[in-house]
Amino acid sequence: MEQIAAYISLFGVVLIARPVSLFAFLSHSDKVLPASGDSDVAIPANGTANSHRLAVEFDAVTPAQRASAVGVALFGVLGAAGAYTTIRWIGKRAHPLISVNYFAIWCTIVSITMMVALPEVGILVPRSLKDWCYLTFLGICGFVMVRCTLSQPK
Repeated sequence: MEQIAAYISLFGVVLIARPVSLFAFLSHSDKVLPASGDSDVAIPANGTANSHRLAVEFDAVTPAQRASAVGVALFGVLGAAGAYTTIRWIGKRAHPLISVNYFAIWCTIVSITMMVALPEVGILVPRSLKDWCYLTFLGICGFVMVRCTLSQPK
């Protein structure tokens, strides 16, 4: 069952990445299709359109940008797997909240450091009720995950 789940996950990654070799019928030489699939909006293939916009405002991505994003996501998966393996290895030698608080502190330190190192990124504040609902749902899911992790018998 685990191998089947792994293959399904890998297939999902391929669908998200949309490699040009498999999806050649979607590629065009003069424009890049937006991630939303709306072909009415296109940016130049060289990616120079409004380079000072916030990342959330981009309507289209290039295959190279999509591939690099998938690579970064897979790197994050490796980090998460390492974190879970380490937590499992620690076992009952430390209280689970220690690792949760340690993770929160490191996230804060890394976020502040990167905001100082990359001032052009800036802070993106939610602007609509939909954005606040997304954040609330994400927070609830995180809280439930921590509660389920802490309540599992060891």
